[in-house]
Amino acid sequence: MKFISVFLVMFIFLVSTAGTVASGEIIDITGRFTGKNNYLLVSVKNNVYNVKGKVPEGLKENDYLEVKGTERKDENGNSYIWALRIRVLLPVTISSLKEGVKDYLNKKVLIYGEFRGWEGTAGPPPVTRSDWLIKDDTGYIYVLGAPPFKPGEDKGKKIALVGVLKVSRENIPYIEPLLVDAR
Repeated sequence: MKFISVFLVMFIFLVSTAGTVASGEIIDITGRFTGKNNYLLVSVKNNVYNVKGKVPEGLKENDYLEVKGTERKDENGNSYIWALRIRVLLPVTISSLKEGVKDYLNKKVLIYGEFRGWEGTAGPPPVTRSDWLIKDDTGYIYVLGAPPFKPGEDKGKKIALVGVLKVSRENIPYIEPLLVDAR
């Protein structure tokens, strides 16, 4: 009987603490710095996150950031991200990505370029037929998935692309997008 009681107490403890483990979970967001209030304001698609942490030197509005931290609440009950790391993403060229695949592989990159839809000189799509192209002054690279804009109408639109550099089975570099903004 004593064994059953100890087991029951341990089971109740484990069940009651299981939900609390996720609250300390690391949050990883990539977005655009849109200003400062009490917190840094980081825009990710249609959401704005409040971020508190050590501000990178020289941070300017519209810089792209990678933020890793944990969610917390302030004295008014508002959620914010307590940043363990805030890193400004610096733009890279497509040619530097292709020449340094090993250096950039599986890392977040920022490219400023032009949306080309399915038109360009980069060969066949590396992963799916929906993959689309971004072009800068140094070349073209494919981006995984359906285009975020209309391929016919929006061709030539200036964009900022944040994504992770990957390599296809055929060893063709491409970007897995995290964020695409019109500029």
